[in-house]
Amino acid sequence: MYLLRYLKHIKSLLTARLFLAVIIGVVMLGSLPAPVQAQEEPIDLELDGGEATIWSIGNILPCDSGVETVTLHNAGTEDGYVAIWISDIDSGEGLNPEPETDTGGEGELDDHLMFDLSASGLSTNFSLPATINNFPQSVDDPGYIWINPLNAGDTVTLDWEWELPCETGNDAQGDTVSFTINYFLGELPPPSTPTPRLGGGGGGGGGGECYLIIDMLGKISKVRVGCCGNRTLESCMAFDPDELHFLEIQRNTEIICGDCEGCGSCPEIIVMSLAEEAPPAPDGMAIVGPVYDFTGYRDKQRREVCYPVTFNSPITVLLSYDPDALPEGAFSPVIAYYDTGLGLWVELAPDTGRVAEVGKVTGLADYFKSPFAVLVEVPPLPSPPPPVPVPAPANFVVSNLNVAPPEIEVGENVAITINVVNDGGQEGAYLVELKINGETVDSKKVTLGAGQSEQVRFTVSGTEPGQYEVVVSGLGGEFTVLRTISWWLIGGIIAVLILLGWLGWYLIRRMS
Repeated sequence: MYLLRYLKHIKSLLTARLFLAVIIGVVMLGSLPAPVQAQEEPIDLELDGGEATIWSIGNILPCDSGVETVTLHNAGTEDGYVAIWISDIDSGEGLNPEPETDTGGEGELDDHLMFDLSASGLSTNFSLPATINNFPQSVDDPGYIWINPLNAGDTVTLDWEWELPCETGNDAQGDTVSFTINYFLGELPPPSTPTPRLGGGGGGGGGGECYLIIDMLGKISKVRVGCCGNRTLESCMAFDPDELHFLEIQRNTEIICGDCEGCGSCPEIIVMSLAEEAPPAPDGMAIVGPVYDFTGYRDKQRREVCYPVTFNSPITVLLSYDPDALPEGAFSPVIAYYDTGLGLWVELAPDTGRVAEVGKVTGLADYFKSPFAVLVEVPPLPSPPPPVPVPAPANFVVSNLNVAPPEIEVGENVAITINVVNDGGQEGAYLVELKINGETVDSKKVTLGAGQSEQVRFTVSGTEPGQYEVVVSGLGGEFTVLRTISWWLIGGIIAVLILLGWLGWYLIRRMS
C-alpha cells in the first residue's frame, strides 16, 4: 500500500519536474568513498560539502565516535520535503577477525554501531540513536525520517553522529559495514504519517533538533538534545554571568525530568538560583558562601517542576567561594546537596579529572536535589575552662548569749554579750539587735570576712526594779533589778524620832 502510494507520488513529481533523489554511498572501515550520484533528470536538491559528506572510518574500537555534517539545498522553485532512507547495507567480517568469538559468515558491526541524526525540521516515528538496520530501508518503509518543509531556496544542515558503545564486546572488532544514504525531495504535502514502527534502538537522541535551556543565575546557555530520546547531542559548559560557577554536561548524557518516561522526558529548562532557605550545616561543618537551588522544569514558563532531574552519567558542578570567608582552621571543601527526604546533607564525589584550585570546588552529580552548597570541615571548638567555683555567700551564726550580772540594783549596769561567726564563703555584714521585754533598745552592725567571728557587747542600766527578758538574734536571757535599802535614811529617821522623843520628854518634865 505504501509502495503504491509513493510510486504514484513519485510519478506526479516527475511530471511536475519537482523532484530529486540524491544517493550517497557511505563505506565504513576501509572501504573506498563512494561519489555522490545524481539521476539523469535535472536536480532540484543539491548536496553541499564535497568530501565532508563521504564517511571513511577505520580501526574502529568500542567507545569510538564521530560526526559528519551534510548540507541540503532546495535549488528548485517549489517548496518540498525531504525523505531519507538507508539501502544496500553490507556487513562483513573484515580482514582481521581474530579477536572475535564468531569469525564466520557476516559481521556484527551493524548490530552494534549506533547512529543519530539531527536537523531543523526533522521528524521521525522511531527512536534515535539506532543501529543502521533500524533506519527506514526504502521509500515505502513503515518507518520514516522527514525534513519538513524544505522551502524553495532554503538550506538545511544535517549532523550524522555515530558511536560504537563502550560495552560492545569483541564480536564487532575488525568488522566492516557499508550502506547507502538516500535523500529524496518530494512535493508538499508529504504522504500521511505511517503507523509508528516498533523497535528502533532506543536510548537517547531523537527526531528533530531540540534544546535544553540552562539558566545560571540569569545567564542563558543552550545545549542540543534529541527531541525524543532525552540525550544531549553535544557537550556543554554553562556559566553564570561572573563565570564563577558552571555546569559541564557531556555529550550523550540522558537527562530525565522527574519520574517521566519515554519520548520527550527531558526537562525544558534547568535553573540555578539562590535558595530562599538554607538548611543548617551538619555537625563539624560550616556552609561557605550562598546556597543555590538547581531546579528543572517541564515547561519554559517554569510552572511545572521536575523533582528530581536525573542524569544517566554524572555531570560536573563547579562552585566558587571566597577563601577569605572560610572559618578559622576550615579544611576539605566539598559540594553537597540537601536531601529533604533524608533530612541531611549528602556530599558529591569530586571531579578528580580537574586540577584543584583555591576558591573552587567540584562535584559529580547524578541528579539535582536542591539545595546545593559548599561545605567545609571545621575544627572542634576548644573545651571551655572548668568553671571557677563561686564561694558560698556569707552566713552568720550567733551563740553564747551572756547576761551578767543576772541581778542588779537600781542604777547599776548589766552587760549583755553574744558571739557572731561568719561561716560562709564571702564577706558580709550582720545587724545584731537587742530586745528587752520585746522592744528593740539597741543594735550594732558587724562586718565579717569568711570564717571570722566577733563578740558583740551591749550595756544596759537598771532604772526600775523588776525582772527583764532579753532577746538577741533569737537567743534569750534575763536579768533582775532589785529595790535598794537606804540604811542612812533609816538611821536618820530613827535619829529624828529619838530626838523628837527626847525633846517631848524634856518639855514635859520642865513643865511639871
